[in-house]
Amino acid sequence: MLKKEKCIQAIQKWAETKSDFSKVNKLIDPTKGFRFDKSDREWLKKNNDNSQFHIYAGVHDDKFILILVPLDKEGAEVQLDKYLTKKLSHLKYDITLVEKEVVTTVSKTRLSKSLEIEKFWQEVDYPVINEPSITEKASAKDIEQWKYNCLDWFYYECTTFKGKYIFNAFTVPYADLESGDEDQDDVVALFGFKKSFIYQKHLPILIFIATNHKEGNPIEVRTGKILKVNSDQTSTLPVNTLDWVHPCPPLCKDRPTYGFL
Repeated sequence: MLKKEKCIQAIQKWAETKSDFSKVNKLIDPTKGFRFDKSDREWLKKNNDNSQFHIYAGVHDDKFILILVPLDKEGAEVQLDKYLTKKLSHLKYDITLVEKEVVTTVSKTRLSKSLEIEKFWQEVDYPVINEPSITEKASAKDIEQWKYNCLDWFYYECTTFKGKYIFNAFTVPYADLESGDEDQDDVVALFGFKKSFIYQKHLPILIFIATNHKEGNPIEVRTGKILKVNSDQTSTLPVNTLDWVHPCPPLCKDRPTYGFL
């Protein structure tokens, strides 16, 4: 936890730092992430009253941190004396991402009035029609893209635009940090790159993974599940825009609600 005044200073420090690649290079390790334990998730659940929350980028004690800011029902940031912060750090274990896909095949046979088989066909129902197309495999590729390309991306943004389009904050679906599974261990947040067809370039995002240690597996191995919005967590059909973290900049339509910027 970090006092509000210190959080504001950390956010300002990142804003000052992100234009200088040599400084960014010392702060950002492409192989590191953020770990949220049960007490962290309970803190957010207690203070957040919205389907989303905010995460700010900051620099505190010469370390890159994330600052979590809850939202109220109206989408305004909740005013607290202290906010939860997480330092960029190494993972302690390997993660095996598990994804189950149910494909339903329906076989149909048409009989004529004279009881002759006129037609036989099959219809295949894929789950992607009714669910967001954010898969474990795609997310793993997004994470790997960050590992291999983020420093080149930072260098380009720093030298070309003086860091103007490097993220200051993120709007995050609350479901990304709340899986509803009481038996889960930590939730790990990792950076990734997602292709934007609007901007015609890759945008940095945060990908949240619920981890669990299964009995019989080595202690350094966890199974993981990408956390995302379920169909019963939104009143409209789930789409990608509701289901992934939005970095600001460049996706700043919620800019008026970012009270710390």
